[in-house]
Amino acid sequence: MDWIVYEHPLEEKTRVYLRIEALLKQIEAGCQCVDTIRYPLFFGGLFNLLDLLERTDVRADLIKDLERREGRLQAYINHPAVDQERLKALHSDLQTILQALCEGHKFGYALRDNRFLANLRQRMGIMGGQCHHELPEFQRWLQQPEAARMNQAMRWLEQLAVLQHALHMELKMVREQTDFEPYVAENGSWQSNDEKLSLLRIRVDADLATYPLVSGHRQRFTIRFMQANGMQGTQERIHFNESVPFQLARCPG
Repeated sequence: MDWIVYEHPLEEKTRVYLRIEALLKQIEAGCQCVDTIRYPLFFGGLFNLLDLLERTDVRADLIKDLERREGRLQAYINHPAVDQERLKALHSDLQTILQALCEGHKFGYALRDNRFLANLRQRMGIMGGQCHHELPEFQRWLQQPEAARMNQAMRWLEQLAVLQHALHMELKMVREQTDFEPYVAENGSWQSNDEKLSLLRIRVDADLATYPLVSGHRQRFTIRFMQANGMQGTQERIHFNESVPFQLARCPG
């Protein structure tokens, strides 16, 4: 069976983490195609990420979350039911990432101070402001050899490497701490009272013409399945009234 996986954050911090993860993936993909047509994929993602990082203290949140996870790992050292080699490798990776976080600067500080990027960022905030005739320096950069553009884009991305590694570790541990369990949403609806959660992961059969909408908070939430026909017209969302088998992973913080 082919699954479509949906994720829904139940707390603001996790919502920010998922947004940053999506932007980092966009930036990484954009590194491979920074040309005169497709450059907004890279620079648009980069500037959106810098805006987001300026509004939140992601570094402090990641340090706190990963230190808490390191403490939890300590409880499993020498536990007979735990793969000790894998545990030690994970613990070592976690310590390396925490050291880099604690010794590093605020994420993106060097990118914000880059004059070339600052000028482009300002113009991209204006509708059509990034047109080549508005920015001759950028026009010249775009006409450099492809390898030179890609190498420069990769160097800019490398300045976010600590953020990438720390976020990957945190979200990996959030997602993998809980397995998927099967449920059925009778008449397309399902709700639960639960312990404090940070993330819901929902898997739905790709052949079913429906998708989930989640509402609620960390301890109580509702999943309503909607008809997947919104792309066929302008009508509002329509509730899917049939029973929907799905799988759910409840991920605590």
